[in-house]
Amino acid sequence: MELSSSAVTFLILTSFAFWSSLYGLFCYFNPHRSYEWNCRFVTLIHAVTIVVLSYVFGIYYNPWPFTHPGGKSSFHEICTMVVCLGYFLYDICWCVWFFNAQDSEAVIMLVHHLITIIGILAALIYGHSGTEVGATIFGAELSNPFLQIRWFMRESGLKETIPYEINDLLFVLSFTICRIVIGTYFMYCELTHPLPALFFKFGALALYLVSWLLMYNIAIFAYRKYFKVLSKFWQGTVKSDKDSLKISANSSVPMSRNPEDVRHRNGHASSSR
Repeated sequence: MELSSSAVTFLILTSFAFWSSLYGLFCYFNPHRSYEWNCRFVTLIHAVTIVVLSYVFGIYYNPWPFTHPGGKSSFHEICTMVVCLGYFLYDICWCVWFFNAQDSEAVIMLVHHLITIIGILAALIYGHSGTEVGATIFGAELSNPFLQIRWFMRESGLKETIPYEINDLLFVLSFTICRIVIGTYFMYCELTHPLPALFFKFGALALYLVSWLLMYNIAIFAYRKYFKVLSKFWQGTVKSDKDSLKISANSSVPMSRNPEDVRHRNGHASSSR
């Protein structure tokens, strides 16, 4: 099924209006919550939605993106990119409105959003490379639900809980595996394949470098957190071993041939008759 440029434009504006209206509804019905809370709730809904769409229509029912990039975009790929593009247009407007120039992560996120918007828009205009764009969306958004759940748990006072720690670990692992490990191989396949246009290769490289900037911050966080936990565990283990040695050394009682001493050691009181 072919979509005209006017139809694609209409769908993009509809998607943008949908995500913006959803945010407005959350702000209206949750006035006691902060703007960031409502925005992140929209982000969570989008992340779950787009992960499902990009997997089903971008990977499962599609040519394998590692071996067949650069092909003509299908109808389902276009719909997936339209949904995602509308959200990122809404979210970059929100980020600009609440922009804090002193926050380095906010600057990186703006750059990330700009590259994503330009890449998806170019794929829609060019009509090709929907396969690798859909796969990139899936890999990039797979760790996002864990990130948003982490923020909600922190705001709800659930930081010092086991579910929070499990979610933290899942976020670090999913981001590292999808964006860095698999992303590196996917980047290699994109750059070495003759079919994708040069523009998409440069765009993929730019997004890959942004992923490494985000990975740098995550690596520092993971090192400080899990190295501290391992250090405490190791110190506790060593202390426990030392205490056990002390107890063993203090509990060695000299053997006595006196029957009365033996009875006292065995817990019997001596009785004089």
